[in-house]
Amino acid sequence: MSKGIEYTLFALFTVFIVIVIQLWIHRFVKKKLSLSLFQTAPRLTVSFYIIVVVLLFGGMIYINYLEKEEYKEYEGAASSLARVLAADLTSMHHERLNERTNENDETYVRILQMMERWQNDHPEILSIYTLKKNERGEHCFVVVSTADDHRDGKIDEKRGQRVPIGTVYRAYIPELEQAFQGKFAMEKSPAKDEWGESISAFMPVFRQNGTVDAVLGIDYDARMYLERLEKERQKGMLISFLVFLVWEAIYLLGIYMQIERKLFERHKQELEVSENRFKRFSEITTEGIIIHSDGKVIEANTAACRLLGYVENELIHMPIQDLMISKSLKKIEHDDRQEGIYEIQLRRKDGTVFPAEVVQREYDYDGRKVNVTAIRDITERKRHEERIDYIVNHDDLTGLLNKEALHHAIAEKIQEAFYRQEEVAIMFLEISGMKTINDFYGYSVGDQVLLQIVEEWKKRSNEDILLGRWSGNEFVAILSGSTKEKAKNVANQFIEIADEPVVVEGRELYVTIKIGISIYPKDGVDPKTLIRKADIARYKLRQKSASQFLFFEEPMTRVIQEKIAMERELRRALEKGEFVLYYQPQIQLDTGMVTGMEALIRWNHPEKGLISPYAFISVAEQTGMIIPINEWVIRMACRQTKQLLKDFPNLSVSVNLSPYEFENRRFVHKLTKILEETGLPPHHLDLEITERMTMDTERAITILNRLKSIGVTISMDDFGTGYSSLSYLTDLPIDRLKIDRSFVRNIQGKKEAILPSIIRLGHNIGVKVLAEGVETEAEVAYLKDKHCDEAQGYYFAQPLSYEELIIFLHEHRYRELHA
Repeated sequence: MSKGIEYTLFALFTVFIVIVIQLWIHRFVKKKLSLSLFQTAPRLTVSFYIIVVVLLFGGMIYINYLEKEEYKEYEGAASSLARVLAADLTSMHHERLNERTNENDETYVRILQMMERWQNDHPEILSIYTLKKNERGEHCFVVVSTADDHRDGKIDEKRGQRVPIGTVYRAYIPELEQAFQGKFAMEKSPAKDEWGESISAFMPVFRQNGTVDAVLGIDYDARMYLERLEKERQKGMLISFLVFLVWEAIYLLGIYMQIERKLFERHKQELEVSENRFKRFSEITTEGIIIHSDGKVIEANTAACRLLGYVENELIHMPIQDLMISKSLKKIEHDDRQEGIYEIQLRRKDGTVFPAEVVQREYDYDGRKVNVTAIRDITERKRHEERIDYIVNHDDLTGLLNKEALHHAIAEKIQEAFYRQEEVAIMFLEISGMKTINDFYGYSVGDQVLLQIVEEWKKRSNEDILLGRWSGNEFVAILSGSTKEKAKNVANQFIEIADEPVVVEGRELYVTIKIGISIYPKDGVDPKTLIRKADIARYKLRQKSASQFLFFEEPMTRVIQEKIAMERELRRALEKGEFVLYYQPQIQLDTGMVTGMEALIRWNHPEKGLISPYAFISVAEQTGMIIPINEWVIRMACRQTKQLLKDFPNLSVSVNLSPYEFENRRFVHKLTKILEETGLPPHHLDLEITERMTMDTERAITILNRLKSIGVTISMDDFGTGYSSLSYLTDLPIDRLKIDRSFVRNIQGKKEAILPSIIRLGHNIGVKVLAEGVETEAEVAYLKDKHCDEAQGYYFAQPLSYEELIIFLHEHRYRELHA
């Protein structure tokens, strides 16, 4: 398609779009306002047409600019190629050739081959040739490559044509003359011949002295050139059209805003006219209004008829009691008030009952008493209230009663049992193992496990059993009309369900259940007491591995109270700084040097004096206090060891880890922060774990690797008394084995053969071995003989306070120097 036709189509299409949109917007405005476009927005419409004309002419200019830029780019590429080729011709002595040159001339053959190679490498080139002027001033061909007649970038030797040397080039081309004057020139537009369209570029070929020897001509396939021009033209048209569409959208938006403004003004005027007319009717159209006297309807508005399903004639003279159900009617009759707001139930014509809120007022009307009642349907409000009540009183996951609702339910069951002289059993159920499931598989899987167990409980429970969820994995069951035997049967039933494997996402998961049971009225007469005592009985079972149930007994309270008191004292001790650290030195046996020390906590009670950790650590672990206590131990040990490093740079401190910290995901982050705060280099801190912590070997290896990554060392404490598999011992990233004291005490007994084996095992896997509880010289001699690396015990020093430790270290160094 020619350039002119494309320009014409573009202009016509743009004008067509303008006309179509204008006709559509004119009809739209006419429909909305009964006005023309010029009446609605005269300035905007005139501006639109002016800018459309500007955009149309501007688009033509922009398209023409893109075409010129494309020509310049094409000309530049042709110039670069021609310049390289002309330089090659000069270097190959083209000046030796003329119109009389023989085709077998060596220079001619080399130049021809070079031209044909260039032509083959550039499919867009139809032919390459050189021209010189003869004695008559005519342009003669000197070297001409075979023409690409098929315009496919390939030379067909049979059909291709090569112009003979000396053929006169008779066509007058201004660009050719410019080239003979020493300037590169390219045709402004393609020329057409019998083979199609081509566009030629001419580059002067200079002699060694700088004068023009000949002109290099390159005929390009105009098809490719015209395709590039057409792409640029289409690109320019598209951009121009998009700009036009944007302006059209702005214009339409402006028209729409004018329409809305005029409509608003019109509606405002109409509203002001009709406002007074409808004002007196607004109140009675929002709610149903019924006027009744002597128990019969006198008048009713349309809203009341619609609400009750009657036409006005049916309601007039109808007894008011026919519209209300009997319970609601009795409620109003027994109410001393003649006026007020009531929530009652009304009956429609089709018999359906719905809740309604009525406002009733009594007036004097023509000497008699009449009641005016406004009716509002509150069905949706009641549904919403019921939904809120359900949310408030039920657990969102299981749908069971929540903690608050359980208290009310137990109180109601106790009240019923009091009148019937019956017992009520309160069962406190804890599903154990949920933490492991949540940690390993995620909380969604844990929720599915709880839901499946609860569903089974619901299926097998009768109407005398009421279930509720107390907290995460804790539930409460209320057994009405219960006896101890009945409670046992229900508890066994719950245990049987919980002990069955739960299948979630193809995995068989196992949990256990602990059930504590209290009985009304033996164990209490109020919900809080019964729940607390059932919880105490359940707490007594926490250390049991299997599912069990237990009835509450009074002695359990004393044990719990002691633990609660101990927990309270532990918190106070931590807040008031009553804990202190004692250190037991660790000695390198072959040199006698102090290489480290084990940090041991003591409780300096203000009344009971120094308390051993054996008296309070178990309570701390059960109550969760072990985590803040151990954090204090690590921080204090790091701080005091950092101070000792000034005089004893090779000293390290060992701290016992509890299983709670070992499995805590945030422990590594917490430990890193403590080391940064205290300034203790990580390799001076040794963390002691027990074999029990490594029973899940793969998990233990992951945790230990995270600890090792921050630079601390790891020791396995009480080695030989646990359950770790020796086959996995080499996989654990530990630095030291600490032999339990029971093996050291029995070096002359049955365990005598075990101690050397442990020492050899440690050395074979590349870790140090330390013996604990060394108390005699004979034990020291034996351990040295068996090549044990280190030892600690009363033979060297008992646990020392920080001040005593400093004195011990200085005295020990003094003895070493003088020894």
